[in-house]
Amino acid sequence: MATQVAHESSGNGSLVLSNVSLHIDSLVPRSSLTSSEDLKVTAAIATGTDGCTNPSGTLMRQGSQQRPLLSAQDSWAQLQLKDRMQWMETFKPNKRGGLVFQDREVLKKQQGVFKEVMLQVGSQLLSGKLGVRISLPIRIFEPRTLLERVADGWSYAPTLLKKAALSGADPLSRLKLVMAFVAGGLHFCVGQLKPFNPILGETYEATYPDGTQIFMEHVGHHPVTSAFSVMGPKGLYQLSGMLEFEAVTSRNSIVNRQVGTVAITFQDGAVVTYTMPEIKMSGLLFGDRVVEIVGSSRFEDATNHLVGELNFDANNGFLKKSQGDDIKGHIYPAKNGDSVLAQTEKLRLEELQRVDLKLREGASASHTNL
Repeated sequence: MATQVAHESSGNGSLVLSNVSLHIDSLVPRSSLTSSEDLKVTAAIATGTDGCTNPSGTLMRQGSQQRPLLSAQDSWAQLQLKDRMQWMETFKPNKRGGLVFQDREVLKKQQGVFKEVMLQVGSQLLSGKLGVRISLPIRIFEPRTLLERVADGWSYAPTLLKKAALSGADPLSRLKLVMAFVAGGLHFCVGQLKPFNPILGETYEATYPDGTQIFMEHVGHHPVTSAFSVMGPKGLYQLSGMLEFEAVTSRNSIVNRQVGTVAITFQDGAVVTYTMPEIKMSGLLFGDRVVEIVGSSRFEDATNHLVGELNFDANNGFLKKSQGDDIKGHIYPAKNGDSVLAQTEKLRLEELQRVDLKLREGASASHTNL
């Protein structure tokens, strides 16, 4: 992460306190998640309390040496991404921005899916049952749910968020670290296999080596909504929020959006909120499969009256000479501290209104069914 203090004006006329320049090569986390399921399997293999391992390495059900319960190598937990940089093996940089996906086996599995979906839509239109769910072939899914996939984006929590929590006397440095945390984690959310939609009420728990704990729950289907809380070690910070997941398709691309505001509350009481950019995938029908982070992300520190912005379209406009995976941004003081607080409160109230609307719709649907 390269930062540069500057005294210049931003696009909105505000004094820029710091320019922020990020590059993927400088953001490489090494810590990996360990889910509660993984811990159970590891404990079972190590102690033999819930099962035993035969000479072939297959975990057996106690009292039955004939039928294997699961394979230690192929179990759901073992299929989690252990090396957080493994995703790089199937991508190459794109000079015009983004990453080009090169895994031919996965691309082959996805061939014809769009046509299949269109045939289903046409069939339902003719039968007058468009409200019926569209089914997708199992071959395009990864063996995880959306909850686990979202947690990949917090891979820098044990490093950057911990460092941000310990820099309380310097709110400018703290905000830059939070911006780096968000931007860096996005590179671990570009996998091309679709995660399964969780069951309503499904939960997910995971732990980082430093003790950071993740708690998630699937709280809504329409739209798909997840609530989460990430607790730092010794109460250094808490990341929490609720995000809705939307997808907008066009002829040859799809844009995935995470709608909502995430809040990070630090031990000293300071709160930094941020919004997420979008992930665009092109080449669904023809051409190279290119994955790009697009749009912008806004950060607000209402306590210290700071506002930060990251531009993920740094390769556009007058910045054409930038590298495709460069991210540009700046931090500036809020023109009016009260306006930042008002904006934060506005986002909070909007979130409460969305939750209330969903509860009312759910209650109405239940009453109708009765």
